[in-house]
Amino acid sequence: MTDEREGKMSGSAMASYAICAGKHQLEITCPPSESGAAALMGNRIHAYLAGEKVTPELNDEEWEVANRCQQEYAEIKEAVGLGEPDSSTLEKRLWYGDIWSGQIDRIDHYGDDTALVVDWKTGRVGTGNTAAENLQLRAYAVVVKKNLPNLKRILVAIVQPMAARYTIAEYDENDLILADEQIKDIVNAALAPNAPRTPSPDACRYCRAKAICPEAGGVATQLAEVKLEVIPQLTNDQIGEYLEKADIVDAFIDALRAEGKRRLIDGQEIAFRKLTAGRTSRSIEDPVEAYERIGLDPYEFLRSCKVSVPTLEKSFAAKNDMKPKEAKAKMEELLGEVLVSKTGEPIMTRVK
Repeated sequence: MTDEREGKMSGSAMASYAICAGKHQLEITCPPSESGAAALMGNRIHAYLAGEKVTPELNDEEWEVANRCQQEYAEIKEAVGLGEPDSSTLEKRLWYGDIWSGQIDRIDHYGDDTALVVDWKTGRVGTGNTAAENLQLRAYAVVVKKNLPNLKRILVAIVQPMAARYTIAEYDENDLILADEQIKDIVNAALAPNAPRTPSPDACRYCRAKAICPEAGGVATQLAEVKLEVIPQLTNDQIGEYLEKADIVDAFIDALRAEGKRRLIDGQEIAFRKLTAGRTSRSIEDPVEAYERIGLDPYEFLRSCKVSVPTLEKSFAAKNDMKPKEAKAKMEELLGEVLVSKTGEPIMTRVK
């Protein structure tokens, strides 16, 4: 995998540079990592939102996320009250000199002095902050201003439909000057000799160097020394502190296992580890063809099928020429108690 940034700093990682200044310099010693399933899904959705042809077509989950992104984008345009943009720039990498860059998902241009910057977040883990607090979007505002110096007003919006409601922030000329100074401070600290590394769940989550980071490894050692029988006696504050360490160690272990698997696939030998065959699963790609071949009674066949609600909504919307949101509401009305919603056990999440 090639790195179009050539090892330079990224605007998308600005928040993690701010809390772990040494992250960048350790990361550039690592080869580019392969994209995981979530990242590949995000790339496909981003391509679709940029108007590119996606092959194969988006699956149900991807289509739902993309559709919700488009719905929230329409609401954002209405909220900012600027009307339709004069033009838009999609999936464009902009550089701040030759020091760092940002891949901007969408820039809507309104005349020469106003722009709306939109960032799509397609995962289920939210940023945990608003557009006004988000350092990635602050960096994007700065780099957009750097490349379009006539801009006097830049609005930024985070769209993360699977995690939280969209938020919008506005930067005027004075805000942009202050933001530029803040981003410069973060970048200079990250490029300084012997920049300190400070592991944390947020800094380590997407760090490519976590498997070789001595500080992250040190946290793992600290956690391993805790006796299991002590856990029930810990205070609530201690539990919280250890859970923070556990999040760091989880990221470290995941990276370690991924690297071990990569080397085994490459044919290298690793002590105490080997590759075994993956699990085999069976599925039917074309249920219509399967029905015709098997020859079951239609009702018997339907009882064996699991209905995808997003796919059904998509087909219902197309047949009735409805917007997805309208189709969803109408289907809920028609199906009534046949449509069952289930809520799992509460999920423990981090409070930033």
